[in-house]
Amino acid sequence: MASEPTQRPDYFFKRGVQSSVRLNYNHWLMKELTGYLIHPAIPANKPDLWVADLGSGTNIWALEVAAHLPETARIDGFDISGDQYAPATSRPSNLHLHIQDCFKPFSSEFVGAFDVVYARFWLCLVNNPDASDLLKNMISLLNPGGYLQWLEPLPLSVRGVHPSAEGSNTAIDRLVSHLHKPTENKTYDWIGKLPELFCEQGLEVIAADRILFPKHLRHAWHHSLLVAFEDRAQGDTPSDNGEDQKIWISQLMEAFANGSYIDSPFICVVGRKKSC
Repeated sequence: MASEPTQRPDYFFKRGVQSSVRLNYNHWLMKELTGYLIHPAIPANKPDLWVADLGSGTNIWALEVAAHLPETARIDGFDISGDQYAPATSRPSNLHLHIQDCFKPFSSEFVGAFDVVYARFWLCLVNNPDASDLLKNMISLLNPGGYLQWLEPLPLSVRGVHPSAEGSNTAIDRLVSHLHKPTENKTYDWIGKLPELFCEQGLEVIAADRILFPKHLRHAWHHSLLVAFEDRAQGDTPSDNGEDQKIWISQLMEAFANGSYIDSPFICVVGRKKSC
């Protein structure tokens, strides 16, 4: 019997203004953290470069890439919802947007078509231990010699740091525990293994960069985490205690203000599809 495909859980964030601002904020934060849009190991000077942005959200990455590439390049954004898509009046003519569940096969017109496929922040949506179904779909879009660039935080490496070496904070400890394992049935083990998973799926790993948050960006990352938790708290589900979430957020704000912080490394993996 064939294995069941990766299950895509309900998207627990909203798609209103606050959520869109958070996505745009995270985009600029990630660009500041990494120093690039397209990884420098990827040759992006091809005049007719064709780029796919998976989980395009507000299209902020795709919009900025389009602004830096020649008009002869083409960028396609894919997301399961178009609610946060930029209006047509704000999009360049070479940016094309589609509604697509990236856990499901893509239309034949896109299979094997792209020079670059870009992905980031898929950790909330992957439920199986090796992300293989999603990864296979991403790879299916690449032409021979094409590149996959995937950026994720490393939740299992997150730790809380406090002003005093002997210090501790219950709210911070809870956040670290949540980032290590948000639910009983969910694992983030696959993220640290992305280079190996790339190899298993036939990609040549070009880069596997572990990126640490510099001191001057810690506070900005805290803001992003707090807004994300506020977003979730506003959409209380039977499994979430909204009031408890709000108290926790308030405690985290106090802990951050008193000098505690979250040490949260990231990983960016670049793989190349072999030509033969």
